[in-house]
Amino acid sequence: MSHTPVATPITLRQLPRLRIRDFGQLGGLLRPGTHSSPLLEFGKRFVVAPPGFPTMLVTHDMDDVRALFANQDDFSLGQVLSRLSSHDRMFGKETLIFLDGAEHRRERKLFSPPFQHKALASYEDLMVEVVQRELPTWPVGEPLEFLTVGYDLAIGVLLGVVFGDVAPARADRLKHAVSEWFGAIESRGFLAVTLLTPLFGGYTPPYPPLGRRQADVDVVILEEIAARRADPGYAAERSDVLSRYVGTDLDQHDDAALARNLRGILLGAYETTAITLGWIAAMLAGHPEAMAEVDAAVDSGDRARLDAYLDAVVAETMRLRPVSPFTGRRALRDTVINGVQIPKGALVIVPVLLIHESPQHYPDPMVFRPERFIDERINGHLWLTFGAGPHRCLGAQFALAEARILFRTILEQRRIETVSGPVEPPRRFHTGLSPAENGRITLRVR
Repeated sequence: MSHTPVATPITLRQLPRLRIRDFGQLGGLLRPGTHSSPLLEFGKRFVVAPPGFPTMLVTHDMDDVRALFANQDDFSLGQVLSRLSSHDRMFGKETLIFLDGAEHRRERKLFSPPFQHKALASYEDLMVEVVQRELPTWPVGEPLEFLTVGYDLAIGVLLGVVFGDVAPARADRLKHAVSEWFGAIESRGFLAVTLLTPLFGGYTPPYPPLGRRQADVDVVILEEIAARRADPGYAAERSDVLSRYVGTDLDQHDDAALARNLRGILLGAYETTAITLGWIAAMLAGHPEAMAEVDAAVDSGDRARLDAYLDAVVAETMRLRPVSPFTGRRALRDTVINGVQIPKGALVIVPVLLIHESPQHYPDPMVFRPERFIDERINGHLWLTFGAGPHRCLGAQFALAEARILFRTILEQRRIETVSGPVEPPRRFHTGLSPAENGRITLRVR
């Protein structure tokens, strides 16, 4: 009896290795224009071993990427976040993004229903209401930083979606507490602390103002949870996230854990939403042909055409400006992906932006062309803005729908004035891709 020989996995030592003096070239994979990076000379895989850091395999081989994302048990997203960022200090290690394997699957099943397709329609009126409340306060005919108003839209939608109608006194306290908490996260002091995390082996030193602001938020959330538990009929006809848990089959956490996860939902969606809204506005301002298609759809009164085009604009913007230009996993044990031996503790880094800018996957990849997502649906293996596999962002469908609904409501009442020249670049000193001029546009009355 003959047997087909099994190929021996290759080791990381057999792959090209980036020299210490060339580590600065990694930055070229984190900003638009990845196709000009000299690292492409290595092919689709190379190894980075910075002193004091775990060994990293950087790969844009799509067979590697698919195998990595499909593996539910041997790799951890949370351990990458803990090692390279301050997410554990912001979210707490007990929240969903830090869980792995069966525990992650269980928690995801509990927290996913409010963000699935069936639930999304119930949030549309709220999103429209938030725009109608904020829009009259925006200047017309003068420059507007859309990233700034994007934060206002994001927090308005999030508080409504997560908590719904809260008693006015508590609602004011909640909004103030959340605003103060976000302010601590965005402060220069906490930024300085987070920059130390990778150098301290993944340890983020305590930042007392952040701890105090988190506690203030939890106090108000716990009060709201207690109020709803005391009135079981309160949530019967409500669609907010909290009401979908309290007193239902999904209600399997103590109140402190539920509060912590609700706070995590707010944080996970706040900045990413605002940044994406800022980029969408900047892309429409910088591409007259796209704004002309929006105008034609609005002027014809064809909302289906407008929605379809805005969906494509959102997808194309997120392809070219994913908030996080890379993702990764850390090996929980020695394992093999696509014929490559990955030792326990090593990181596998996927350069999302490099994949999004590859002509192998997208014709004319550097061109902003929303029509590519009208002709073909999003390919979840190649469009990785929200990651993929078991750890794909829980709120991906929600975020796509939210961006469309917010911009539809805005653009039916305002035009974005188009400008010549390149779209503003990303901010230089930012771990993600945030518009350097805060999505600076000018609105006109339609």
